[in-house]
Amino acid sequence: MDQLVSMKRGLLAIVSHPDDETFGCGGTLAAHTDNAPVDVLCLTCNPPERREELFSAAQALGLGEPTVFDDLHVGDSPSLIRLVSDVIVEKNPSVVITHLPFDYHREHRAAYEVVKEAVEWAAHTTTYDEPCLVERLLLMEVNTLIPQPHVLVDVTGVMDRKMEAVDSYTSQLAKFPWGYYQKYNMKKAELRGVQAGCVYAEAFLEEPMPSNGPFYEAKATRSLL
Repeated sequence: MDQLVSMKRGLLAIVSHPDDETFGCGGTLAAHTDNAPVDVLCLTCNPPERREELFSAAQALGLGEPTVFDDLHVGDSPSLIRLVSDVIVEKNPSVVITHLPFDYHREHRAAYEVVKEAVEWAAHTTTYDEPCLVERLLLMEVNTLIPQPHVLVDVTGVMDRKMEAVDSYTSQLAKFPWGYYQKYNMKKAELRGVQAGCVYAEAFLEEPMPSNGPFYEAKATRSLL
């Protein structure tokens, strides 16, 4: 499988709530743990008991301990944007994954706005001594499906780890005792696998990264070929 990230720099998933990282991109995170640093930043933890579920899910995916903010809700505020950009600079990922701007959940949409701006601020040489220039921003599908994905990641070899992580979220699974979340994640992966020519896959949109700011060394190209 072609890797999204290089050996030198890693991948950071920035999500609104515990379980978003697993439902949206758990397979992709697990698939990259052998080749690059993989981290999760969760912007809320409400109720606090979900923190342990998040840590269990991260362990199942083969990740280290996630960074968790204790806010009750996600709001598009300058203070949150700065906190997120601080984490981006600390982790120095080449790829950031977050939510869709048209997700049904208001806090998922708010997270997209926060992350998009935080990615830009993280690159500012006037703000950080060692800024982070994110190379790719990918947007995942949690419960809202992407009509036409830009990127499909083969997660066949780690689907068992993803489903183990899904099972870690007992508080959420209890809301639908007929197995909605388990079935939805499996069927979604099967659908994307059909599209990707493999057994299981995860789908993403890719957000174009602007390169016109003064903190980009190379801002122009002489040829498109």
